[in-house]
Amino acid sequence: MTMTLEEAIEHAEDTAKSAIGCECRDEHRQLAEWLKILKKAKFEYDEAWRIITHPTPDVTYADRRRAQVILDTFRGSLGKMDERRTDGA
Repeated sequence: MTMTLEEAIEHAEDTAKSAIGCECRDEHRQLAEWLKILKKAKFEYDEAWRIITHPTPDVTYADRRRAQVILDTFRGSLGKMDERRTDGA
C-alpha cells in the first residue's frame, strides 16, 4: 500500500501515541517531525517551481528571485547528497 506524505505523518503520530512504554514511541515522534519538515520543504519547492515555470502577472521580480534561490538551494542540497552517496557515506 502506498501512502501519501500526509498519511505517513498521521501514521507516525498515531503510532507514537499508541506505543506507550516503547522505544519506538520517540522514534515515531521524531519521524513525524521530519516528515512535517519534508512536507513544508516540498510545498516551498513546488510553489517556487510554479512561480518560475508559470508566472502570473502579479508575480514580482522579488518573488521570482526568492523562488530561484529556493530552487538553487534544493539543487545544491541534492548535489551534496549525491556526493556523499558516491563517497560511500
